[in-house]
Amino acid sequence: MERFLLCIKNLRRHGWRTRILLLIALFGSFLTFLFENISEDISRKQSDMFGRSFSGHFRILEKDIETKNTFGYYHYEPEEMLTPGEIASVTQHLAGLPEVSGAQERIVFSGVFFGAHDLEKGFQAVAMDMTAFNREFTDLYYAKGFPLQAGETNACAASWYDYQRDKIVDVGSRYVFLLPNRHGEFVDRYVTVKGGIDYRTMPKDVFGLSGMYFDLAGFRDMVGYTEPLASEVVGFLRDARTANEVLPRIADWLHQSHPRLKVVSWREYAPIFAEIVLGFDVMMKTVEAILLAICILLVVKLTTFSIIERYSEIGTMRALGFPRSDIAFQFALEGFLIIAAGALLGFLLSAGVIAFFHATGVRNSLTFFAYIVGDGFRPSFHAGRIVIVGSIFLAVAVLAPLFPAIRGGRLSILTTLEKR
Repeated sequence: MERFLLCIKNLRRHGWRTRILLLIALFGSFLTFLFENISEDISRKQSDMFGRSFSGHFRILEKDIETKNTFGYYHYEPEEMLTPGEIASVTQHLAGLPEVSGAQERIVFSGVFFGAHDLEKGFQAVAMDMTAFNREFTDLYYAKGFPLQAGETNACAASWYDYQRDKIVDVGSRYVFLLPNRHGEFVDRYVTVKGGIDYRTMPKDVFGLSGMYFDLAGFRDMVGYTEPLASEVVGFLRDARTANEVLPRIADWLHQSHPRLKVVSWREYAPIFAEIVLGFDVMMKTVEAILLAICILLVVKLTTFSIIERYSEIGTMRALGFPRSDIAFQFALEGFLIIAAGALLGFLLSAGVIAFFHATGVRNSLTFFAYIVGDGFRPSFHAGRIVIVGSIFLAVAVLAPLFPAIRGGRLSILTTLEKR
């Protein structure tokens, strides 16, 4: 206790130096704590916006189907579709993987419809369980019209982005569609464009999903499927950045259980958007590392300067008979206390900022930030990140003053008098 009180007294006596060290530790810990937690949320948010809303984080389909840079659409032959047994086996396996948040079967296809004045329009389409897709996987919603019901036939939903931009369909109107059946032959159906689908978060004026969307059961019934085949099983990761760890395990399982199937990452069929997510994650970590390095260097330099300024005090303590170890411990303890206090204050201040924005949400209308965090972004706390940041600043608080303190404790009385 006596040693602790002496440290407090010395820190008060060197008030300006103490305040500078305190502010640097506070500022560094505040920004690092904030960056660590928010960067995690931003990366996950971008994963949801880009990966999920397009075509899932990965898809499982027949090996010969080419998906590279297709943005979710591709050509396949009828015999390359997944059988009901394969679909059940794959979805059951994915359900047992903790890194996978969900999966579902889909039919990806191309078709033609006849719009106003019988103008022929080609389109890309997906048939899927629209209820589950909206509820579990994306932030899609109906901007106009009505949701498709499970098993609903002769109805589809159109991309609201395409509708607003090109005016190719009128929500609520009916058109003649040519749709592929089980054998790859096109059958004509009179289809109502029941709703327009949009994003809740993505910038609508410059970006959006495109195509036509059908309920899976309704589409199969409408074109005459006799068994529940699908062109793919699409899966979603809890964190898109784990793809390099999870997908090789899925590929190994497919090689053993279903050798005619493959798993494809979204990096292959939507590389631009995959790189946006991963690149921004790398950028955030780089900024954070630079910030942390600057903070550590400043703390070490100022601690060293503090000891140089107190050479006369070291000489006096040596003259009074204090051993080198005692002097080194004294200076190291003072440095630890001030750095630890600043770091703790920074953590508390940063936690308050995160808690505030988590409660209120971050809303914006700027396109750039809409791409980064969307609308209604709510940062939260991540235990793993908190442990990492706490450990780093604990190490800084111990090591930053320790080496200068040891150096000061080794000074001879003559050296201190010369410096004085």
